[in-house]
Formats: sequence, structure tokens, C-alpha cells
Amino acid sequence: MKCPYCKAPMVEEAIAFIVQLEDGQELRLEDVPTWVCESCDHTEVEQDVIDAVEDMLEHMDTVTEENDDQDDSA
Repeated sequence: MKCPYCKAPMVEEAIAFIVQLEDGQELRLEDVPTWVCESCDHTEVEQDVIDAVEDMLEHMDTVTEENDDQDDSA
């Protein structure tokens, strides 16, 4: 894969990625497969990885809501 900006080679690395949640909190994801330019450090995440993260975040909201409901009934 070539960098869309400087055209240098990109290598796949597992990096930490911070997601800004709707409530303003940040969630740190470890070992996210990411393409990193060897020259300019531009990063790109493939669509299937983005889809997986979005799916995980949707399910996290469901788990959080279920836990909140359990806490309210206690």
C-alpha cells in the first residue's frame, strides 16, 4: 500500500487508538490494525476495522444501558 499523500510505502502496525464517545469520555483501544506511512506517519484504518469498532461501540452502549437499568432497580 502506498501513502495517498507522499506515495511512500505504508506498513501495517497495531497501534493504540482513542475514540471520543458521545458523552465526552475517551475510550482507548489497543492493538488496532492500522496502515502507517514509513515517511510522513500518515495513518489509515481499513473499513472492516472501522466497522468492527463501530459494532463494538454499539454493543458497549447496550451493555452500559443494561448495567444502568440493573443499578436503578437495586
